[in-house]
Amino acid sequence: MEKRKSKSIGYGMFTGIYGVLALGLVLGILIGIPLRRIEGWEGSLSELAALLAAGIGLAYILLAIVEWFLQLRALSANLLPDELDLSERAVATERLAALKGHSLLHRHVRRLLAAWAAGASGPQVAVMASSQMQRLLGTIAAETGAILILLGATAGFMPPQMLLTLTTGLMVLLALVAVARIQLASHLAGYIESNLLARIGNDTPAAAGLEFAQTVGKSVSDSTAALAKAQTAFAEQLAKAQQESSAQLAKTQQESAAQLAQAQSEAASRIANAQQEGSAQLAKAQDKIAEQLGRVSELAGSIDNILKLQQAVDGTLKGVAVTDEFKSTLSELKRHLAESDELLRNAAKPRTIRLVEKDNE
Repeated sequence: MEKRKSKSIGYGMFTGIYGVLALGLVLGILIGIPLRRIEGWEGSLSELAALLAAGIGLAYILLAIVEWFLQLRALSANLLPDELDLSERAVATERLAALKGHSLLHRHVRRLLAAWAAGASGPQVAVMASSQMQRLLGTIAAETGAILILLGATAGFMPPQMLLTLTTGLMVLLALVAVARIQLASHLAGYIESNLLARIGNDTPAAAGLEFAQTVGKSVSDSTAALAKAQTAFAEQLAKAQQESSAQLAKTQQESAAQLAQAQSEAASRIANAQQEGSAQLAKAQDKIAEQLGRVSELAGSIDNILKLQQAVDGTLKGVAVTDEFKSTLSELKRHLAESDELLRNAAKPRTIRLVEKDNE
């Protein structure tokens, strides 16, 4: 049951492909939010692909850092104290039941203790430990190489300069994280060899003791060789990825320079055409303005003639008004003369004077 449970748990690394892709998609969206505001961002498919690659690279780095801290914490917890007599399978079974952590070291130790408690011999457990370490180092090297290639390929997508700088920084950070993980893996291998393999003993006949020691030594040698091989492969992949990234970056810069020169040439041509069109339109506008000014001058002359005519009409009207007043005065004079003549005639008529005597009272 313990063996089947150990197998069902999985290899125990945080940097699984599904987790990296899911977190990478989220981080890609978060990175793209501020990039949408920069000049030159068009949101094309190539730019979105570069954004997704950067998000996946950042997600892998974050998960690898979390896994590194968990392994370091498990290593400092000393899962196999010195007072345990692991040569007794019953003690190994009890210790197996007490291990509840989910770090990579917990899983490796559980597998080995489960095999020892189930009846495997010391050499078989040593071979299992060597195989586990080789798989671990191979996985780290393969994952790191794949992410380096993915980040290096973003330069071919022609992303904005800010995103290209981000992916270059992620490549450097990825290299540092990979070196730290490989160094920690060597410490884990040393801990398992000294605290587990060297203490489980050998339940085979005494004649096989030498064989057990040789198997353990071979396991240590194989782990060391695998570690050196993984470091060499990682260094080669890192150098290759850097070369490809540098070549793609140089190509991108050349293409950007060519596009910039072409854009400048097109802009200069458009400016020259715009200036020519503007000059032609300005000349045409000046001609229209001159024509309008001529019409305005003619209109001003017409207005001046109208003003003069108005002044003449006003003078005539004034003369007419004076004549009417004079005629009215003459009429009034004639009427007064007629009335005066009537009064004079009445005054010149003969009159009879009658004297009436009145008695004195």
